[in-house]
Amino acid sequence: MGALSYLALAGVICSFAYYAAAAMAALRFARLAARPPLPVPDPAPRVALLKPLHGASKNLARNLESFVALDYPAKELVFGLASETEPAAQIVLALKSRAREVPIKVSFGEIPNAANHKVAKLMKMVRLAPKAEVFVLSDADVRVQPDHLRRVIGELAAGEKTGVVTCLYRALAGHRLAARLDALFVNTDFAPMAMLSGAFERMTHAFGATIAVKRAVLGVLDDFGALKDVLADDFFVGKIAADKGYEVKLSSSLVTVWSEEQTLRDFWRHQLRWARTYRTVRPLSLATIVIHGPFWALMLLVSTGAVQSSLILAAALVATRAAFAALMLGKVLKLPWSFSDLCLVLVKDLVMSAIWFVSLLGNQVTWGGRKFHLAAHGKMVEIKS
Repeated sequence: MGALSYLALAGVICSFAYYAAAAMAALRFARLAARPPLPVPDPAPRVALLKPLHGASKNLARNLESFVALDYPAKELVFGLASETEPAAQIVLALKSRAREVPIKVSFGEIPNAANHKVAKLMKMVRLAPKAEVFVLSDADVRVQPDHLRRVIGELAAGEKTGVVTCLYRALAGHRLAARLDALFVNTDFAPMAMLSGAFERMTHAFGATIAVKRAVLGVLDDFGALKDVLADDFFVGKIAADKGYEVKLSSSLVTVWSEEQTLRDFWRHQLRWARTYRTVRPLSLATIVIHGPFWALMLLVSTGAVQSSLILAAALVATRAAFAALMLGKVLKLPWSFSDLCLVLVKDLVMSAIWFVSLLGNQVTWGGRKFHLAAHGKMVEIKS
């Protein structure tokens, strides 16, 4: 065998090991998620749920309603929009008129001179919740279960040094191919890697689907001002808090997001942005190429001329990958799945390998219809034509 064959064989072995370790971590997470939530302190801390919005998807109204329905006694919702003419404004104002039992506040406009428009909204929004003891950030595409906030606050209050609690998420998608690929990435790539990381290493980052921070941590973040020029603002909430001595915990609450990519170009740009962003802020993410099982199976077949032994090994790896995907979708994330999903996982894996290589060729990303150059330490500079 040549050098490429040995490299492919090493990749195959690493992929087998990863699938086994990630499966154990995922099953452990599923057991934790099945337990009752930890008790909430009495009296319950006042919580401000911060929802910066941009655009209006078909699922937005139901997503926001799930936060109104949260079973928690001391909560208020704060929505942030760039202007009153945004499509989401009518949805928010209609919700405010219906849900009179929950305090709802709306912030219009953004802090100037911030490259990150989401953070520019958050910096204004926190001013509307001066009495809040805990701030919970979540993206617009998130939907939650009624016990979500009790779980998160119980875990945040359980440790004196705990400053941040963040949540993993599962993804649902419609019938469009791009959306299905994106959801499969979340469910069979991102989620298991995050579960494995959470089981074996100290967390120093957070995930944007849900981030709960104590008011003291908000002060460390300069009321989010420390994040105004970075792209991975969720990542840096955890990093800055950890650097200041706070503990970052992974919650047992699993939230749901909606993949709504319309075209394969949307999917490619989205994943390329993620790959380049995490390469910039967490260079260790480059090592994920060693666990791209289908890619290494293909390389093994090509480099060995598809001899019988490599055919058997490649087939075993593909079958293991499919079984692992089925475990994640059905057993761990409790999502419906079909045989076509497992076939699509293999296609998606090869596409993600291509994205990994392309991500090395530049630092330009597209986000919200705008182009940015990623600089050192996660900073971003808008590219204006």
